[in-house]
Amino acid sequence: MPRIIIVFLLLLNTAVQAQFFQIEGTVRDSESKEPLPYVTIALSDNKLGTVTNEQGRFKLLLPDHYEGASLNISYLGYHSQSIVIDRENASISVALKENPTVLEGVTVTGLTAQTIINKVIEKAPQNYYSSPYNSTGFYRLNSTKGKEYVALSEAVFELYQAKPVRKSQFKLTKMRAIKNEAVLENIEIGIKPAAVFKFDVLNNPNEWDILNSRGIKDHVFELEGIVNYEGKDAYVIEFDQRDNLKKAAYKGIIYVDVNSFAVLQMDFGLSPKGLSFYKYGSAAMRALMDLMDIHLEVEKSNYSIRYKPVADIYYLGSVQQKTIFIVRSGRENYNFKMHSDADYIVTSLNTDSVAEFSNKEVLGDNEWIEKQNSMYDPDFWKDYNVILQGDDFEGIARDIAAKNDSHNLRAQIEEQLHRFPKESRIDSILSFYNEKGLFNGNALIASGGKVILKKSYNNEFTSNTEDTQFRIGSTSKTFTSAVVMKLVAEGKLKLDDPVSKYLPWYIHGDITVEQLLTHQSGIPNYLSNPEYQVDIFSNPYELEDLVKNFCSDELEFTPGTAFHYSNSGYAVLALVVQDIQGEAFAEVLSHEIFQPLHMNNSCVDCNSNLRAKGYLYGKEEKAYYSQNVMGAGGVSAITDDLFKWSLAFDNSSFLSKETIDQLWQPRAEYKDWEASYGYGWMIDKHMFKASNKHKIVYHPGTDFGFYSMFLKQPDQGITIILINNTGDFPRFEMTDLILNELN
Repeated sequence: MPRIIIVFLLLLNTAVQAQFFQIEGTVRDSESKEPLPYVTIALSDNKLGTVTNEQGRFKLLLPDHYEGASLNISYLGYHSQSIVIDRENASISVALKENPTVLEGVTVTGLTAQTIINKVIEKAPQNYYSSPYNSTGFYRLNSTKGKEYVALSEAVFELYQAKPVRKSQFKLTKMRAIKNEAVLENIEIGIKPAAVFKFDVLNNPNEWDILNSRGIKDHVFELEGIVNYEGKDAYVIEFDQRDNLKKAAYKGIIYVDVNSFAVLQMDFGLSPKGLSFYKYGSAAMRALMDLMDIHLEVEKSNYSIRYKPVADIYYLGSVQQKTIFIVRSGRENYNFKMHSDADYIVTSLNTDSVAEFSNKEVLGDNEWIEKQNSMYDPDFWKDYNVILQGDDFEGIARDIAAKNDSHNLRAQIEEQLHRFPKESRIDSILSFYNEKGLFNGNALIASGGKVILKKSYNNEFTSNTEDTQFRIGSTSKTFTSAVVMKLVAEGKLKLDDPVSKYLPWYIHGDITVEQLLTHQSGIPNYLSNPEYQVDIFSNPYELEDLVKNFCSDELEFTPGTAFHYSNSGYAVLALVVQDIQGEAFAEVLSHEIFQPLHMNNSCVDCNSNLRAKGYLYGKEEKAYYSQNVMGAGGVSAITDDLFKWSLAFDNSSFLSKETIDQLWQPRAEYKDWEASYGYGWMIDKHMFKASNKHKIVYHPGTDFGFYSMFLKQPDQGITIILINNTGDFPRFEMTDLILNELN
């Protein structure tokens, strides 16, 4: 099921050398004694540093050889200070004196705001980087609903930046994230590497219509005077969008160095004049949100972007972003105002021994940083330069985690299980989640190859029976991969065959069958593209047209060098099978699998009277053409039929044991799920406790209101089939509990 993504264009931090020492301190106003936030703390060469947090506190880890160097403390509107670094005096307190005085009047300069802006644009190539460089950095993003934290994330990463920007690389070092699942269900808050590079306004002027031809046309610039900016004379230029401009533009202040015409800082946000014209996201994303009855508005969005010089060349130094979202929907939990604040700092710059990263190290431009594993401990960042936490991150995270635990209820049922007779515990687990409104579907549990539970669990929306047919989403990939491997066993296909052997017209013809099976093709996932989603969910496509139109984008990485789950690859596989067999893929599955195994209530892209309706948050799902997910999804089945499919692997009635072993052999790391990926199957590592002693193979599925879990523990003949038609449910928690009882 697609999710609505709120993207923040932020990031950066630094890993520290093995031998280092720590300087920490507080920066305050010398008169008021109030703490000063976002004060720059940097070495004199600006290659290493941090900023103060909201409480004026900072911590800086320095390699040993910086003993005796100068540390500069600077802040707009204040006199800067320089302190000699002394590791024996590692705790310092700094009082900055205010210096708000305008040094010269506007008339003295002989320049207008427009001529200064023209100079900024003219001199940008020599003021900003032209040679590649490496940097490391840190970001923190927090979101609140009222006074309640609903999401937190932090990350340390490295960048290789080169021009053009598409050559730049992002390497994630460490991160942690958590969100309130109940409040933000179906909403992801996060950052993609592609957004990080975009945030450098001066090197991406066409991404921000301020300092380009469109921006100059749409805004009015006014020269207000000259101020002392951290020891430099700087022009102060205010700007706002023109009156009667019928679109959203910006309002803000630009600080420009008097001598070099380099931009030192930009503070800006959406102009109140054009806010009513602003629309969040692309047209396709908005249409998708309409389909899902989610309406997102931006009430305010402000940015503060600072640059810092290294050997007279300016580099992005830090960003603060404060945004207010209004989320509306007819669904529960979706009508609220959310404040999201993000801070990032560049803590280290390297312009000398610059190096690119290997393909294995690079996080793809469109991968979500927040999807990585999370940890919550006080020493999480002890070896890194970061913005010190203001509020208690660990405490907030524990509070959110506790709310999530309450949401999925696992802890409660575990406490109660010992009270139930052993033979009824699995039904008690399923009934418990059903009573809490989290599981409303069908279940089939088998042990020793025999069914021990088969039951429907309903709520006020559902009327499922044992014969009800459910869409199983990506669990369909187990069928696609099996048909492919059957063709391999029959000598009609080879795993190392290029796609061009069967689809000579396909743009990525050099990709192999095996790379498609293991999600190592590099083809972007077409179902994650907002520009495609509305079209795919609204119009029927033949499989060949689907592949041509939506599965032919530029590759995300060199095939075979990385793993990125992609439904596109399985759509291409289905088309390859269709070409070899000379009939529609749906017919292939019917003739090769459903009919021989007597799976009489299974079909692809069918409209059976037995099929359940899907519900999302209490509303009937939007209808769409399931043929558009052929190969990657599209199968509908009842639990009895899926058990027959499971038995076909136990008794090798469809594929030989040797071929089945190939399906279940780990081929790639699937970090998001702490699993390996084989051929159309996931092999568990850590999601299920039973994996410590047993081989667990499975594949979950998602198809709008339909969510499924299809799992096998072959050594004990265990099969777990859980299918829900009222949205997501705690599949992994429930499955783990059931596995623990069976083992």
